[in-house]
Amino acid sequence: MPTLTIDTGGPARLSVQAGDGTWCLPDHAVRDRTAAERPGAMDLDLDATDRSGSVPGYTRHLVSDGVVEVPVPRGACTVIAERGPEHHRVERRIDAGPGTTHVSAVPERWTDLAAEGWWSGDLHVHRPLADAGLLLRAEDLHLAAVVTRWTGQPAADDLAGPPRAATTVDGDRHVVAPVTEDERGGGAWLLHGASVADLPGTDARSWWYPPGRDLVDRARARGAWFDCEKLTWWETPVMMATGAPDSVGVLNNHFLPGGFLANEAWGRPRDRSRYPGAAGTSRYHLDLYYRYLRCGLRVPASAGSASGVMPAPPGYNRVYVQAPGPLTVAGFYDALRAGRSMVTNGPLLTCTVDGQGPGATVPAGPARVRASVRWTGPHSTIEVVADGRVVARTDGPELDTTVDLTRCGWLAVRAWVPDPVTVRLAHTSPVYVDRDAPPDPDDRAFFAHWVDELTAAARADRTRFAGAAHRDQVLDLYDRAARFYR
Repeated sequence: MPTLTIDTGGPARLSVQAGDGTWCLPDHAVRDRTAAERPGAMDLDLDATDRSGSVPGYTRHLVSDGVVEVPVPRGACTVIAERGPEHHRVERRIDAGPGTTHVSAVPERWTDLAAEGWWSGDLHVHRPLADAGLLLRAEDLHLAAVVTRWTGQPAADDLAGPPRAATTVDGDRHVVAPVTEDERGGGAWLLHGASVADLPGTDARSWWYPPGRDLVDRARARGAWFDCEKLTWWETPVMMATGAPDSVGVLNNHFLPGGFLANEAWGRPRDRSRYPGAAGTSRYHLDLYYRYLRCGLRVPASAGSASGVMPAPPGYNRVYVQAPGPLTVAGFYDALRAGRSMVTNGPLLTCTVDGQGPGATVPAGPARVRASVRWTGPHSTIEVVADGRVVARTDGPELDTTVDLTRCGWLAVRAWVPDPVTVRLAHTSPVYVDRDAPPDPDDRAFFAHWVDELTAAARADRTRFAGAAHRDQVLDLYDRAARFYR
């Protein structure tokens, strides 16, 4: 059988497709078997306008450590090599004859954000720890938080503390573990630095009790980092009101390379007439973030891909933080806590407000906003968002404008790039304005109503709790949240 010996010039994600459309995957190769073998994983209700593009099916790839041999049928085949958004995608068309054919497919770097002090991370990864170092290098990712405890899975210990490096790769690349994901009725809460032995199960009486708030508080008391996986979960406004997360997944696992998951899973359904389809759902995620910011909650933007559960590679959704090098795990989280972050699934966005970057505080009044997008694809659209309203916009890679911040509480910049299959964007964490901006009453009423709906459902569902004591404990928590918004 013909064999391709493919040189990717270092670790890379590799796809090989024969002329008849079949994908060639050696059994020994590192690949995302979790997503490929998970029942229903590839049967997602994706909202995509066009699926006819040349993007390979996600689970039909392997990970090369530099040189890999791939048996292929005789004849034409296509080799695609990728190494994250800072390298060019390489595509080679090969005529495979008898014996071995040597192929060079080296993704060349076209920009280097780490050299400018911006380091990339994925805060939600479900891949084997044994593969994580190779995956970091293959995706040019500097930090990956790998889930080691997940609802419904067995646990053996009960450890918690500040996020630590389980493995340091190439000096400034780090695998963070342990990480617990508590994913039940109220939502999904990622606890970096926590391995919770008594993580509740998924049976009816554990789906809502004990509340995720209890697990989060216990882990945080011992130094764990709390990332709210996405903002659409039913209990997100409860978490925000009773002890805000350290970061929130503005780009989360509904943003996928092969389409957009345009639903709220078992979270609170959106108004589909106001937020239709993939574009509407992505804006709904952003609008929820803006509502919390207008309530005075200063929570930085983060990103996660759930690679290993959802069909996306590690770092497809990634957060860049600005930190001095060489990067350490503590330095990464310190920068994220300070709000020096930008999230993206493609375009690389940088911005300043009067010379200050995300996370800074600037005086009220006129401010010069400068933004730049690096992107190898078609043109980008840059938007300046102040208190949730677009106050400046340009089509192109550069923006330089003045914005009046006299009546604003915060400002952020976002960038959109066209994609026929999915939604690609970048978004900074806010720059805050040094003024007393009262919480927006409409946003407080919005979340108060949300919590009221959650409370009514808890009261009406007689199967939700094992007894009155459990129900009353949860209702007390909801009451605390409702009072915060009123």
